[in-house]
Amino acid sequence: MVRASLREQKLSIRAASRAMNYDHAFLSRVLSGKQLPSAELAASLDALLGADGKIVDKAGKLSGSTQGHGSPKISDSEKSAGRIVADDAKDAVNAPTFGISPFDGVTLEESGDHLLKMFLHLDDEMGGDSLFLPLSRYVARMAVSVHEKPNAGLLVFGQLNQMAGWLALDGNNHAAARNYFNEAVRVGHEADNPGLKASALAYASLQETYRGRKAPALSLAQKAISLDRGQLTPLIRTMLGTRLARAYASLGNEASCRKALEAARNDFDKAGNLQEPHYVSYVDSIEVAAQEGASYLDLGMSQKAVTSLTSAIGLLSIHAPNRVRDRVHYLARLAKCYLLDREVEQACQTGSHALSLSSTIGSARVAERLGEFEASLAPYSRVPSVIEFREKYRTTTQTLT
Repeated sequence: MVRASLREQKLSIRAASRAMNYDHAFLSRVLSGKQLPSAELAASLDALLGADGKIVDKAGKLSGSTQGHGSPKISDSEKSAGRIVADDAKDAVNAPTFGISPFDGVTLEESGDHLLKMFLHLDDEMGGDSLFLPLSRYVARMAVSVHEKPNAGLLVFGQLNQMAGWLALDGNNHAAARNYFNEAVRVGHEADNPGLKASALAYASLQETYRGRKAPALSLAQKAISLDRGQLTPLIRTMLGTRLARAYASLGNEASCRKALEAARNDFDKAGNLQEPHYVSYVDSIEVAAQEGASYLDLGMSQKAVTSLTSAIGLLSIHAPNRVRDRVHYLARLAKCYLLDREVEQACQTGSHALSLSSTIGSARVAERLGEFEASLAPYSRVPSVIEFREKYRTTTQTLT
């Protein structure tokens, strides 16, 4: 069951072990039946693969069948052990038994808020691959503290779940991302905060867009944007509009996509008069231009995409030169635009620039975009610039691996 789920999620055993912070050889022995899984490993696999307790139940049955033969008994676990839900955290086998302490001189909510800002900054510059594990562990510990004192940081707990989901998504850990986004939606509902709820739904929509699941992406984006607009800030509405535009673009619906982009621009122009939550601090003129470019690219409107992406890259150079992950991502999209226009040499030069910068970040999502560009060069395999790029791609990916 676990191996089939790993294949469905496109996760190797090595990638799964790294995501859960387990030794690769140990996980291999467990999956080959040579060693029983611990309760903690079963619950971690359940969370990673979104198995809703099935792996935990199976592990319990395996343990029960070996009683009397010297194997330690695995205790029962909650069906929802994989979720980081405050109400269930105290009972889940894999949940920490200790909470998390606030930073000196501030509350738990203020500590979480500071941490959110720090991880948003680090994510911009480094990518999510190496950031997911430390934040996910913090969130798991914070769940204990929030359960003990729900009013001491519930909202920022939800925001950190959303951040952990984004980092998991950036690392192509889709099962974990889905769980964290679901928890952020739950917290947004419990805390009566439609902004967080809408934002988490929009992240889930973007995840489905990346996975090529077009109908769910649109449904989630529409659900997010249908929440009470009067309670949503301009930047939240801007972000929701771009997510909706991306969903429409993936379906080839140009008219609806353009309408959503226009609405997003109008909402962005209204920003500045209201205090915005930190989790939408990334929504700036760079982000808006980049999302416009991505939407136009999905629609096959290469010239408009080039204009928007070139603008985003230019704004990055002026206002945020250290946001390397974004730069690599935008360059990869720009390379695809040039290839659509059959400007093969320009496409390879742009892709090569992105490839050179990619060694300084850790983002499986962006690496996947570069891989897609490399694959799209197949019809031009004899062109010198393509041969040169493909060799550089091969050596770069081997080095990173």
